[in-house]
Amino acid sequence: MNAGSAGSGDGPSRTFRVALAISTCCYVLAVACGMYAVSGGLPAFLQVCLWGVHGVVLALLLRRLGPTETALLAVAASAAAGYVAGLAREDLTLRQRGERVAVTVVAERLDPAEGRKGRHSHYTLERAEDGGTVPGGMETTSDLYDVGRRLTVLVGPEGEIRPRTPGQADPVAELAGAAGLMLVAVAGVGWVAWRGRRREGGGASPPGAAGAAEHPRGGGAGGPAA
Repeated sequence: MNAGSAGSGDGPSRTFRVALAISTCCYVLAVACGMYAVSGGLPAFLQVCLWGVHGVVLALLLRRLGPTETALLAVAASAAAGYVAGLAREDLTLRQRGERVAVTVVAERLDPAEGRKGRHSHYTLERAEDGGTVPGGMETTSDLYDVGRRLTVLVGPEGEIRPRTPGQADPVAELAGAAGLMLVAVAGVGWVAWRGRRREGGGASPPGAAGAAEHPRGGGAGGPAA
């Protein structure tokens, strides 16, 4: 009677834990996709606030599942995935909506030296067809081009994005990194749920342990008289 009651009592708890874990994973994926879709038009401060709210909500959900120390990994990985995916936004925009233009490098400027920090190169570009200046200029992490070099670049719509060569406007690495971080976040949710379930299962006394403690073997004080 008691064993059956205990077994039926464990069922809903396990079902609730599995449902909460699946719902939390879906929430993590939905937030990352939603933030990627809307963050392009939001100020940086507002984006930080939204990610902070997301972290708090995710931490509260994971707290229901298991140990909170592991939950920090899922929160950090989720936020990092959204940030890395945002880096690929400009590359995707140039790929999809950018104009392919032949240009000439007419000027180059290096960042001032600051200790061991790398010096980025900034290039002023002119259209080869009509001599018009390309808005924004191009930036690279190293000195790649000399003045007078002819290039083909992708120019963003309305000059909102710096021009880049087709090779530079490659979002594959960022998208792969974001996908990997999302897998880490989802795996972190599963790990928290598994640890919480294991901790609950390990905390209960095995069947018969209480009876063995109350009726020890041998001729103790409570044992039968010889």
